[in-house]
Amino acid sequence: MRLDMIKTALRPALIGGALVLSAVAARADMAPPRVGDGIVFVEAGLFCPLTATGREAAPDTERGYIDVIDQIMTADFATTTVPGEVGIGFGIRFKLPEGAPSRAARIVTTHPPFGSPPVTTESYATTVHGDSTNASLFTFDFPYEIALGEWTLSVEIGGEIVLSQRFNVVPAEESFIRASMCDGPAMTS
Repeated sequence: MRLDMIKTALRPALIGGALVLSAVAARADMAPPRVGDGIVFVEAGLFCPLTATGREAAPDTERGYIDVIDQIMTADFATTTVPGEVGIGFGIRFKLPEGAPSRAARIVTTHPPFGSPPVTTESYATTVHGDSTNASLFTFDFPYEIALGEWTLSVEIGGEIVLSQRFNVVPAEESFIRASMCDGPAMTS
């Protein structure tokens, strides 16, 4: 067999192996969530850009509102290491235990300072439903929002933190995941 035929035959195996190693590295990079009573953790990770269908007032956030996304969301990349790049979103999915009634909740995001004046904590009120999965995401819409370091997304119910997930935002070049990966074929981990 000629050398070029061997190279051609091995190329798909090498690419596939690289993708598997990337997925394993991302999964190994997962910070564990802190999960309390009365909540079910579904997943944490990175989300490719999603189209907002509306806005809700959220005076305790840096911009004063949150984007509403009315579609089923799942994480595109299972990692808590976030490339600091416009268009990348990260967050958590969770639900109440089976049969639980809807509850008022507060989503709290803590992060290194950004904005004018600089803020480090943002929060908004929401309703957590018992009959469906809920999600809370933060998407870097503007360069000034990319604050490197530790971020935490938490869910509070009845004044108690019932779910908390840490993320680490790093310079984009330090992550093997890039926003441009969202433009190609769907990738799952």
